[in-house]
Amino acid sequence: MKDYPVTDLTPKAERTRELILKTALALFAKQGYDATTMREIAGEAGVSLGLAYRYFQSKESLVLALYQQMAAETDDAIAQLPAGTVAERFVSTMTARLEQAAPFRETFGALFGAIMTPKSGVELFGGEADAMRRQAEDAFIVLVRTATDAPNATHVQDVGKLLYGAHFAVLLFWLRDSSDGQRATKAL
Repeated sequence: MKDYPVTDLTPKAERTRELILKTALALFAKQGYDATTMREIAGEAGVSLGLAYRYFQSKESLVLALYQQMAAETDDAIAQLPAGTVAERFVSTMTARLEQAAPFRETFGALFGAIMTPKSGVELFGGEADAMRRQAEDAFIVLVRTATDAPNATHVQDVGKLLYGAHFAVLLFWLRDSSDGQRATKAL
């Protein structure tokens, strides 16, 4: 699935694209992923349906754009980490990830079923999202490789993948954490 290349957009077009994405994510959170149509997204964003489709070929493309944004933010957060142990860097990364994901908590809640359903078009483990999942996984490998206590080179990839899995488990726990201010997640 190819969408309008983000790099080819004028500033006005980029604002329009962001408006459509922001509107879609708000509607997903409000009424659910399955119940939201591209027509509703376009109408709520104040753009024509054709223009919405120019930027995003489908609802799935909108979710994939969110994944892409989150993967890029993970890369940036890890690249900016100060020197430290694997554990210190993982905690810092998770703190940043939870802050990045906070505005999308309700959206992720609404998407949860589709995210976990194979062949849904937005499943996190395969399909179109696979490249973004690998990008995030690679970022955790970098986190491990550049730590002050990095393991032997033969174990860096395994530890990085393990931390990616742990990161995903923390995000899922956070998504379902009903404690005040998600205190239970922060206590992990």
